[in-house]
Amino acid sequence: MYEGVPHFKLTFLMRWPRLTLVITEAFVALSAFAAGAMFMVEPSGRLMGMSEDTLARSPFGSYLVPGIVLFVVVGGTLATAAWAEMRRWPRAGWLSVVAGVVLAGWIAVQVAMIGLGHPMQPSLLVVGVVIARLGWRRRPKA
Repeated sequence: MYEGVPHFKLTFLMRWPRLTLVITEAFVALSAFAAGAMFMVEPSGRLMGMSEDTLARSPFGSYLVPGIVLFVVVGGTLATAAWAEMRRWPRAGWLSVVAGVVLAGWIAVQVAMIGLGHPMQPSLLVVGVVIARLGWRRRPKA
């Protein structure tokens, strides 16, 4: 089936989605943990250079609850997906799909509540979609 394709190239092509997922999920998870922790430590948003005025259109009076959600739900889902990919867990692809959807959903809700205020928002939305797409490619086939 793969005649004439050197083994090392084939191995790399088969592994790159997994490696990409592990690195991306781990990096974004660490970022979510850091940002969530800063919001929990200083709910005014001052450590992140944000004002509580930004939350005027949201149901939150401070960044405490969003910080907890960012840390636990977003960071936790991404870290779990990265760990599952590193451990080569058979259902890791599905976890990556969930992690990507959670990240994209987090950003979509954030933009809906506080508006588009930072260039990282569209970038992270794209990253969430890419994670979900790569996870979809890695899911077990029926």
